[in-house]
Amino acid sequence: MKAKITQALVERAPTVERGRTVLYADPELRGFYLIVSNTKRSYYTQSLVRGRQVRTKIGEHPALGAKDARALAAKTLVAMRAGVNPTEERRKARARGMTLRQALDLHIAAKKLSAKTVEGYRYNCGQYLSDWLDRPLAELGADRAGVRERHARITKKNGATTADAVFRIFRAVYNRGLREHPDLPGNPAMNVDFHGQKRRKVDVEADRLKAWGKAVLGLSPVRRDLNLFMMLSGMRRTAACESKMEHVSEEGNALHVPSPKGGAARAFDLPLSSALTDLVAHRAAANPEINRRNPWLFPSDSKSGHVAEVQQPELDGLTGHALRHAYASLALQAGVPLLELKFLLNHSASSGGVTMGYLHPSLDHLRDHQEKASVYILDALGLVHEPGAWPPRLRE
Repeated sequence: MKAKITQALVERAPTVERGRTVLYADPELRGFYLIVSNTKRSYYTQSLVRGRQVRTKIGEHPALGAKDARALAAKTLVAMRAGVNPTEERRKARARGMTLRQALDLHIAAKKLSAKTVEGYRYNCGQYLSDWLDRPLAELGADRAGVRERHARITKKNGATTADAVFRIFRAVYNRGLREHPDLPGNPAMNVDFHGQKRRKVDVEADRLKAWGKAVLGLSPVRRDLNLFMMLSGMRRTAACESKMEHVSEEGNALHVPSPKGGAARAFDLPLSSALTDLVAHRAAANPEINRRNPWLFPSDSKSGHVAEVQQPELDGLTGHALRHAYASLALQAGVPLLELKFLLNHSASSGGVTMGYLHPSLDHLRDHQEKASVYILDALGLVHEPGAWPPRLRE
């Protein structure tokens, strides 16, 4: 209905039923409206902007009085008739105001990330980009040269691996902000010359493997079993060290990995060969003698309660992630097909194309291939495993 929008009208206009609204159109200022609902009394302007009708809210009662709303409406309508869309301008202003810190929080909240990954994100941003955290993304996006220079500076001071890690995080965080605010400049990380990761080559020659097999039996029982577990499963260091007894299946022939690389979304069940099953059973029996209340598969007196540092000088560099490389090479030599090997290593489905995402082989199917790999690897190490017993012994 038509009615001059005055303070008296705003305050005395009848309240409407829930779910309904009443629109008052000001006859003196065309395009100025008051909309009354059962909870709000809001001021709007409406005009043709670049050939399209646009209605935009300019304020609410009682924060904005009718007199000030009229003045603001007049000013807004002039801008709208000149082609300015206030809604778009507000969106652009929000985009200009979003900081790197806010985008980081948004990115973390939107993804199912492990606590360790979140800690890594915050550490890298806080350690190497602390002076950027409260800068608007719009400023960073417009400073491509500055972004490239920061990557180069971190490279010089902290190394190529660190610089690449920091800016992979920056790139992901900025992209999340860009999805929220498409009006932001393009991602400035496209101007970064990433060094790229060089794949390490792990030597799995016969003499080295046999020397490793002999040396691993000389370690303390927990460290012996941890290293053999990683060699026979190819599991990543962190996931192996953080394995718990409660993650072992009732049958004892599978291990649930709740938070591997990639977080909870990449959780999987690792099929255990007979050798791995005996290893886990041995730890279940022996661990209470070390610490009855310790829940970890590979317990330690460290702060975390589990083995955290896996480096062993006795093993000549064949520790940690190198064991994952060794497992992959030896399993392939054992005749494990590449597709099954991807599942055993829990590699991302995206790395195998669309078809990989359709495949869900059973644990029994994968366990057969795990068994084949374990038999071959133990033989290459010069070790003999007697079913039902652990640890293995050196082959005479």
